Amino acid sequence: MNDDSSVTSGQVKKYLQVNHMISLIAPPFRALAKAMPGKTLTLLDAGCGNSYLSLAFAFLAREAMQNPSTQIRDWQGAQFALQVIGIDTNAQVIEQSKARAAALGLSDVMSFQCCSLADAVLPERLHAVMALHACDTATDDALALGIRRQADMLAVAPCCQAELAQFFKTLPPQSNHDLGVIFSSPNLRRDAAATFTDALRLAMMRALGYETTATEFIPSTHTPKNRLILGERRGRFSKPGLDEYLRLRAAIGSPTLALERALHDVMRERFPNVELP
Repeated sequence: MNDDSSVTSGQVKKYLQVNHMISLIAPPFRALAKAMPGKTLTLLDAGCGNSYLSLAFAFLAREAMQNPSTQIRDWQGAQFALQVIGIDTNAQVIEQSKARAAALGLSDVMSFQCCSLADAVLPERLHAVMALHACDTATDDALALGIRRQADMLAVAPCCQAELAQFFKTLPPQSNHDLGVIFSSPNLRRDAAATFTDALRLAMMRALGYETTATEFIPSTHTPKNRLILGERRGRFSKPGLDEYLRLRAAIGSPTLALERALHDVMRERFPNVELP
């Protein structure tokens, strides 16, 4: 709220985004807690920004622990300890996040680091990794880190997927290519590239053992950046998932995008008998 208790339309939109995303990730997180009774679960918020999402998540987890009969349906019976780590390169938002955590009495379960993901000091075991509107390939950085650490849950809402659109622009005119009309139209190229980028992410996550879905977590009237990719780890690899990834990759011009580059060695380790790009 503002100082006069008013709420702007932009703040309402962010409030709805955070609440709906929490409602979607709470059930799998609760299932994870049930499967690991007595363990402290570690949640990484990559590119945490103002930490609205992780602050709300930590607050709800504490309420569930202190009041098992909570009226919040998604959190009833959720008994688990939680540690939240927020990472961002913006020093100002990190300090603001620390102050908010202190004001909510959450400093004992939340910590923040001002650095890149590559430089973050993290525990070896991460149970969940989430990223709300991490821009362009920052989403891939979060996914790659979570997959490498074999996080049990991955939840990302991608933003500004520009890498593939830039690749499409480099392709020579191909009148005989099935997607030539998309490659040559800036508007179609931008929109299609965002969709194909997320489709490739889903397919690679499936190839590396995650059961994955893509969901519209907030109406497009609130924000066009409204896709939630949610993955739950089921194993180490899936050959059908790899086949799906390779077919889609070939169909759109065989790009090598950030997530593939970041996980190239992991792919080769898990598919030693498959010829990979």
